[in-house]
Amino acid sequence: MSRIAFLAAASALVLLSACDKGAKGTDITISGTDSEGKPATAKMDGATGRVTIDVPGVKVDVPLPRIELDSGNFDVGGVKLYPGSTVSGLNVLTDKKGDGGDGVKITFDAPADPATVSAWFAEKMRKQEFSVTADGTSLSGKTDDGDPFSLKLTPGAGGHSVGVIETRG
Repeated sequence: MSRIAFLAAASALVLLSACDKGAKGTDITISGTDSEGKPATAKMDGATGRVTIDVPGVKVDVPLPRIELDSGNFDVGGVKLYPGSTVSGLNVLTDKKGDGGDGVKITFDAPADPATVSAWFAEKMRKQEFSVTADGTSLSGKTDDGDPFSLKLTPGAGGHSVGVIETRG
């Protein structure tokens, strides 16, 4: 990822933080390497709103308002998160080595048990022409664009589910 592209993504993170001043927040991480292979990261701490950017030649650490992302803020290939879900983590992944592809990893809390959430996702994904394979409450396959995805669901507190969906492409 070029330094300019990375700084643009990090700047978007800063602008996004001004959009919502919710009581809870979402952890957001953008990580990768510059053109010389040196690590580059931008992070927002969901609990404090603090944004840190560490790119070769640039270091920023500023407090900003927290943001809270929910089911309305995301979709993967046209499939939104389960209704009422809240996002606890968003990681933008870059892969300069070419072995895993760039991707996104979203960690979320869904207000239903894993079996219900898994069945809901499978139905919505198939309607969007994903290839979907179920293994218990976990799903994997390819998006309509042919990018691999995985969804892992585990029981959460109060009958909720904790989900992790990752796409690579």
